Amino acid sequence: MAPHLLTFLPCLQCIALLAVALPTCLTFTTTSLVGKPDLSRGFKTSSTKVLVSEVHIPAYRETKMPFIPTEEDLVSKIGCGEINLEEHEYDTHDFSSMINYEAGHLLHKTNEPVFTLEECKNIRDEAEHVCSSVGWTKNRHGNYPTTDVPIIELPETLAFLRKSLYQRIYPLLRTQFSEFLPDARRLRVADGFIVKYDVKGGQAELKPHRDGSVLSFNIALNSADDFEGGGTWFDSCDDPIKIDEGEMVSHASALLHGGQAITSGIRYILVCFVILEGYDSFSMRFYNKVRNV
Repeated sequence: MAPHLLTFLPCLQCIALLAVALPTCLTFTTTSLVGKPDLSRGFKTSSTKVLVSEVHIPAYRETKMPFIPTEEDLVSKIGCGEINLEEHEYDTHDFSSMINYEAGHLLHKTNEPVFTLEECKNIRDEAEHVCSSVGWTKNRHGNYPTTDVPIIELPETLAFLRKSLYQRIYPLLRTQFSEFLPDARRLRVADGFIVKYDVKGGQAELKPHRDGSVLSFNIALNSADDFEGGGTWFDSCDDPIKIDEGEMVSHASALLHGGQAITSGIRYILVCFVILEGYDSFSMRFYNKVRNV
């Protein structure tokens, strides 16, 4: 299989397809739950392969590259001069934490936006502009497809995200998951995309699944007043986690979760899958430990 065909296969069962092309990968068997987040209805189960790092998915070595900030990204021009971007500092008052595990938590929700309303609008506008000519993709993720567009196809959003990862998101993730990560400075986004939920025009929900990475996060790109329903469902929580425009939900990728159905309107979110560069064995152990929490 050509490397470029491996670039965007982030959902767990999608990534399992790589086992055919990469028989020497270190994998183990898990059970994936397939169905809607209604436990009374039951789920179908299927055996899948878990692949969560660059050893397990060699394509991640390439897919992470567009998201790594450049030297130019890390400076801000002010008048005729330049200043280095500074990382934001966060503490536990900046987010709410759920799903206790060992000394920390596996799920977090910010209490304030990480993106401004203008930044969210710019991302939405670029996604709609690009997709007006090329269309939204609907089959990149195999068994758990989303109506989305890869961020690498959105040059303005990609440039903005690189800076935001360095300045806002990675510092936030380091604070939220510090108890678990051996070297939080090695966090790297391996895939990112904009998802569009639209009751009238396509996808309204995403069935329960596990992501093929160490951490995942999503950021709301439009107001919660623009739709009814929605949020991110977690098997370990009683109610879906809902956020408003610019706010962020982050979680261990192995947690069983899904996109709660919207019943009207349109919902946009930015989604990223995050690996821990150079810590392949840890990534596998961590995934295996928390996947049934």
